[in-house]
Amino acid sequence: MNHFLQYGRLKRRVLAVDDEKINRELLQAILSMNYDVTSVTNGKEAMEALYAAEEPYSLILLDLLMPQMSGFQVIEACKADEKLRNIPIIVMTSEKSAEVRSIRMGASDFITKPYRMPEVILARCERIIELSEEKRLIRSIEKDRATGLYIKVFFDAYIKRLLPSLNCSMDAVVLKLSGADEGMLSEAARLFSDIVFNDDGLACRADDFTFYAFCRHQDDYDKLIGHMQGELSRSGNVRIKAGVFKNVDLKAPVDSWFKAAEAACGTANGAVVYVR
Repeated sequence: MNHFLQYGRLKRRVLAVDDEKINRELLQAILSMNYDVTSVTNGKEAMEALYAAEEPYSLILLDLLMPQMSGFQVIEACKADEKLRNIPIIVMTSEKSAEVRSIRMGASDFITKPYRMPEVILARCERIIELSEEKRLIRSIEKDRATGLYIKVFFDAYIKRLLPSLNCSMDAVVLKLSGADEGMLSEAARLFSDIVFNDDGLACRADDFTFYAFCRHQDDYDKLIGHMQGELSRSGNVRIKAGVFKNVDLKAPVDSWFKAAEAACGTANGAVVYVR
């Protein structure tokens, strides 16, 4: 068994990629007390190791100038692969221009060659791994499992984060389903997400069969909601009530928009009601 408990915790896996043997040996010596280290000699071997891994790596330490497949190509390949893109990468280089390029491509940090300060390498590895694990934890709890939409607490938080940078009119949309069951939630969420058609938009599952959306202003929601009603009706006697607060006051409390839209939604009967 490659993994074992060290000081009561499982060792993280680190992939070290460098074509120079002395560098691989140095990294192995520095990291092996804290991490389960796999060393390979070039980018091609790195990709093979990543794809063959039964358990994911927590970090890639990557030389940039290598034969067969450069470090830049490894970064590009990892960021294009859904299974690998979230593995943090620390590049190892002595060239300032290469540092900038690699960070822009998606690397998390860099270590300057030659490796003169082992404690700095260990500290940077630990920091990047912890940041990556915190991100994964947040991603795992910010979305509702049944729908893939944000849960309300994250929805509210992300709206507040968006507000200072918004320079367009925005709408608050509330949709309620009746006659639906849990099996319809995923399809309902997919259809509802069509309302959020740009990078400024967000959607959440507010409670069992209520969805909220905050999206760029649209003149008419009737067609979108009508399409959703038609699709869901194929699976049963599902009725939709929708309320829309157009052109919300971005300086007003977020909850006030959705309370107004939900109040309008309560008066609807299979149609969209707009807040006046």
